[in-house]
Amino acid sequence: MSSELLHHEQPGPAPAAPSVAPPKRRLHARTGDYLASQVRDRTVAELVMFAKGLAVVLVTVVPIVLTVIVVSKAMIENGIVMTALRVPQSLESAGYTAETATQRLLDEISALNRTSNAAKPKTALGDTQLIDALSSIETPAGNIDLKSFQSLIQKVLGKQIVQISGEITTRTEDGKELLRLRLRQNPGREGLIDVETSQGAENLFRKAALNLLEHIDPEIAAGIYFREYGDEESAMRLTAVALAGGHKDAEKYALNLRTYIYLNRGQIAEAQKATDGARAMDPDFAAVEYTRAFVLLAQKRPEEALEATRRGVERAPDSDNSYNSLGIVLNAMGRKDEAIEAHRTALTKNPRSIVAYRRLAVVFREAKRDKEASEALLTGVAVIPNSAMLQLDYGEDLQRQGRNYEAIGPLRKAFEAQPDNIRFQVALAETELALGHAAEAGKLVATVKGRLGTGEKFPGIIRQRADALVARVGPDTAAPAAK
Repeated sequence: MSSELLHHEQPGPAPAAPSVAPPKRRLHARTGDYLASQVRDRTVAELVMFAKGLAVVLVTVVPIVLTVIVVSKAMIENGIVMTALRVPQSLESAGYTAETATQRLLDEISALNRTSNAAKPKTALGDTQLIDALSSIETPAGNIDLKSFQSLIQKVLGKQIVQISGEITTRTEDGKELLRLRLRQNPGREGLIDVETSQGAENLFRKAALNLLEHIDPEIAAGIYFREYGDEESAMRLTAVALAGGHKDAEKYALNLRTYIYLNRGQIAEAQKATDGARAMDPDFAAVEYTRAFVLLAQKRPEEALEATRRGVERAPDSDNSYNSLGIVLNAMGRKDEAIEAHRTALTKNPRSIVAYRRLAVVFREAKRDKEASEALLTGVAVIPNSAMLQLDYGEDLQRQGRNYEAIGPLRKAFEAQPDNIRFQVALAETELALGHAAEAGKLVATVKGRLGTGEKFPGIIRQRADALVARVGPDTAAPAAK
């Protein structure tokens, strides 16, 4: 057989089969196999040593990571944290431990921020309780010095955290226990607030929260005094603090708030200067469109006012302030159905909008839809029960209906929130008198009479009601002695 034939008859090499990649194994499966092999290849003693090492890493690294998170969060927000308050034994016995008392104060500040209708971002306070708890963890090397680690983070990031600390003390005067809360800030040990009350711990926390907010965010506190308590003098004082500097980005908000105060006083020229000043600081500031609109309304230029509020809505379509401002202008123009719709839209943006509930009640009442006005206020106090102005409006609405027994509850709540507020004093005194509560009414009327005697200025309608109240009770009502 020829070699050629043999050559052709010999089978050639078989074609290579296409390569098939082995299936990829999941990462967690490979990790599991590796760990399983490590466990099989280690003695019991080695595994015990590994477990101990892992435990040391966990109790050392995890607290440090959490400290970084807490400190970094405080720096990102506003660099203010509060350490646990020191409390007396009598308060601890009543359930207010250091941690509980601190949290109650923080809760009250948070409640004030929720109440605030300001355009300015709110100030939040952190607390160091987590760092304090982590610092007590025992490790093989001893306690973790997280406070030093916190200082290191501050130096590296170039920003200092302000720590607020303080204590609650007690004393007895005329048989009454007085609670006193003092707070200071570090570094510098600068005293911040010193408040005292004979009305219990909860009243102390409410008073202290607003006092503290005056120091750390005066513009927000000014807005609360003006919108929530109707206290123009305190609002003007705090806007002056904000405008004096030292409070980042507060100036334009303070000027804008002053526009509302000036308008409330009928000082249109000053209001014009304030809103123009805020606009000069930030031409893109949406809230300045609202104040400009109200100045235009005061100048009898409603169409221009409406145009300004519509620009505000375009700039801040998700803000309840935009739609509330639009509703106020529409109502002033007599377009009440559109105003109602605007305020209802504001509530879809913010169901806790105090202004929306109050303005809805005003529009409904002006439209002779009294039942719907009452329903708006009832819903408002149900959703935001800590709003003193909503409680006042609801109580006075019940007064108008002759339902004094039901009115006394919300009016007392308003008074308890701000017992020095003349509006709350007058409204509550009127209802106490109507119910025949002579002793309670007498104390309130005596206070009102004393304030009238000092020449203190009140808004016109409040002055009329105060005069009528004093005349009704009689001239012999003694003012309470000054403490």
